[in-house]
Amino acid sequence: DRVLSDYEQGVKGGEKTGWWNLDEFYTVRPGEMTIVTGIPSSGKSNFVDALMMNLIKSQSWRFGIFSPENWPLERHSETLLEKLTGQAFTTSKFGARMTPEGVDEGLEALDEYVKFIMPKNEFLSIDNILKYARILCLQFGIKGLVIDPWNEVEHDFRGLSETQYISQELTKVRRFARFNGIHIWIVAHPTKLIKNSEGKYDPPTMYDIAGGAHWRNKADNGICVYRD
Repeated sequence: DRVLSDYEQGVKGGEKTGWWNLDEFYTVRPGEMTIVTGIPSSGKSNFVDALMMNLIKSQSWRFGIFSPENWPLERHSETLLEKLTGQAFTTSKFGARMTPEGVDEGLEALDEYVKFIMPKNEFLSIDNILKYARILCLQFGIKGLVIDPWNEVEHDFRGLSETQYISQELTKVRRFARFNGIHIWIVAHPTKLIKNSEGKYDPPTMYDIAGGAHWRNKADNGICVYRD
């Protein structure tokens, strides 16, 4: 029945990202995993945060966020508020500052659509992150999960090589996305990069991420954020 439905109505694409020039190449489908990489300080986290806010505004998606790189949580919440409202949280020369009423409304929206995963006194493994994500799926109805970044996850190789371990853990994450019908983003830093003849770093590929080719093999989508 589902095959016939796809034939008659067309295969459904994903949700639009909020940027028309990206939608041509990438849309967000539940049940898939996206790997986001890029040179340090190129804006990977900012891109994923902005994408989340776009999906909240356009599709009312709910999200679980494990992002220790952006702790403390109030700092992360403030940057999310800026992306949600389109206004600065503090006095800025780049635009109007949000009003106290705007802050209150924005915080209510964040409380409605965003839950942070921040387990205390627990091993921050993929298994534990997915345990809390499963609770959020059942109790909160999240449609998206962000793990940012991979190197802040605590890893236990238990006799496996790094390549074998990466394959095993990414399989868990991808299977979790499919089973629960959510989209998962993992932000992963590349290995040490070498400057080109112009003294600049080329955009890293999926094969440049620490841990080997499984980042490319296991991903449904791969995005490189590159600041020219």
